[in-house]
Amino acid sequence: MICECHGHIILDGVAYAGAVARHKNGLDELFIHNNLKINAESGVIFYRDGGDKHGVSLFAKKIAVTYGIDYRTPLYIIHKRGHYGSMFGRAFDSTAEYRDLVSEAKNLGADFIKVAASGLLDFANGGVVTGPSLAADELREMIDIAHGEGFAVMAHANGADSIKRAVESGADSIEHGFYIDATALRMMADTGAVWVPTCSTVSNLIGCRRYDDGVLHTIIDGHRASLAEASDIGVPIACGSDAGASHVPQGGGTLDEISILDSLGIDFDAGNKKIEKIFKRS
Repeated sequence: MICECHGHIILDGVAYAGAVARHKNGLDELFIHNNLKINAESGVIFYRDGGDKHGVSLFAKKIAVTYGIDYRTPLYIIHKRGHYGSMFGRAFDSTAEYRDLVSEAKNLGADFIKVAASGLLDFANGGVVTGPSLAADELREMIDIAHGEGFAVMAHANGADSIKRAVESGADSIEHGFYIDATALRMMADTGAVWVPTCSTVSNLIGCRRYDDGVLHTIIDGHRASLAEASDIGVPIACGSDAGASHVPQGGGTLDEISILDSLGIDFDAGNKKIEKIFKRS
């Protein structure tokens, strides 16, 4: 079974701005149909979206069954204002506003909640994560609220400290997880939090001439080493490529991710099944 455990059906693998502009004056339904068709032709039968703020994944959820795809979405990422997440989500300033966003997602038919615990990788500077990270008490409250509404929580987190805070706060999956450390890996093994490492977001940039290949190799080599360690100690690992991101095409990016995980000898089937089991409304 081919699973894409972290994708964005709104994106085309080329450029975020261009993909989003397609829906400026209303949903480009043909584009959404085509992306689902590409996934189906690539053998993808399970797709967990990372959300968007234009209703694309909501529409995709309604039609994915016609392509034989079990499709799950948070509808949008929920982020603290001034923190990462505006590309794909909705911002809040207060706990009350966060609760309202969770309630709205629930009423619209979200399958789970996605939160932003950290910023993005700086592809030009190895080891650097852009933007501020959430404080532990804020993140814990967000995840507790989501769990209280019957949702599993997908946490975007890079950097060891952010990852540890997300795991401690009860996140059900860690997305990306670059610059993780041994302590965070042990915490994930102990709690059963699933790691969706999205290796393709870095490895597929190598050779594109946009960034220094030496820096990219350093980032992905460290990630691969952490994945090998995670596998050894029993961290559940699932296959998610961040499909639609730059140089990570729909369908093809998923197959690239499978190839990377296979090359490391990682059994991701159990992680995929765990994602499929828990990332739906309880």
